[in-house]
Amino acid sequence: MLKPRKQITKKQLKEDSLVTFYFKAQEWLEVHGKTLMIAAAAVLLAIAGFAYYLYAQTQAEKTASVDLARATRTLETQDYQNAISQLSGIVDSYGRTTSGKIARLHLAQAFYQTKEYANARSSYKKFISSFNGDDYFLAAAQGGMAACLEAEKKYNEAAETYLKAVDAYSSVLDPSMLLNAGRCFNEAGNKEKAKKALNRIIEEHPKAAEKDDALLLIGLLNG
Repeated sequence: MLKPRKQITKKQLKEDSLVTFYFKAQEWLEVHGKTLMIAAAAVLLAIAGFAYYLYAQTQAEKTASVDLARATRTLETQDYQNAISQLSGIVDSYGRTTSGKIARLHLAQAFYQTKEYANARSSYKKFISSFNGDDYFLAAAQGGMAACLEAEKKYNEAAETYLKAVDAYSSVLDPSMLLNAGRCFNEAGNKEKAKKALNRIIEEHPKAAEKDDALLLIGLLNG
């Protein structure tokens, strides 16, 4: 007589599934375990590398900011050659930091004061291409490039560069840039462009201190 077949319980089925999963997992680890460990190590290494990069950047910014403060004081005393030396060192060592980028702007200003206009323009240009901060600094750099051209008596190019500072950026420097553009256009003999630039002060910045100078110069141009 056949014995009745023993019924398998849900618990036994669950236990069998767990055992099967365990052995399959063991097999998978034996095949892929080394690759998994390498991948995990790579992730940990990347995280550690990024953390170190952030730490190094923070330390570099701290050092650069201290050096920049010292160089700025030298620049303010009009010791331009020493300022150029100090600022150049900051740019070379910490050029990617915020303080390093500001140092490049001050370096351009020092070059301008020593009439090294080509070096000044180059530094201003590099600052503009690398800096992503406040428009005030970018407008100042663009205006600095224009001032170099003006000092070299390239009046028409200087005027256009002053206008670019106004059109490309928005800052409190706009009225003075427009006044400079008007003056340079006048020096270049282009009275119509001069009046157009000066009228922008009256129309766009009616409360600016430069408005009176613009009205006076327009009167002279019309006279």
